[in-house]
Amino acid sequence: MDRRHRLLSLSPALLAVLALGAVAGSQTTAAPASARVVANAPQERAVPTPTPYQQPKPYRDAYRKGYAEAEGNCAKAKSFSYDESADWDRKGWVDGYNAGHTDLCEGTG
Repeated sequence: MDRRHRLLSLSPALLAVLALGAVAGSQTTAAPASARVVANAPQERAVPTPTPYQQPKPYRDAYRKGYAEAEGNCAKAKSFSYDESADWDRKGWVDGYNAGHTDLCEGTG
């Protein structure tokens, strides 16, 4: 009688565990094979963009100058650009001006 009583008291807990296990297992098998392959595919790691402080000194100096000039010239063009052959001074000034214009001018209207 004691065994039967233990079995009856444990049966609801066993049923709950089995039911939860079946639900958890069905979610992984319900996904199509292509979704599982994509989920397990290695992800490409993005190369972090260097901050202005990680750039060469001419870039950093020009960045500060461009940022400062943007503050006083909110009426000027919204952004400037440069090509790949541009020197560090040009790249730094343009990046600084664009960042300064975004930070300091776009909210003033």
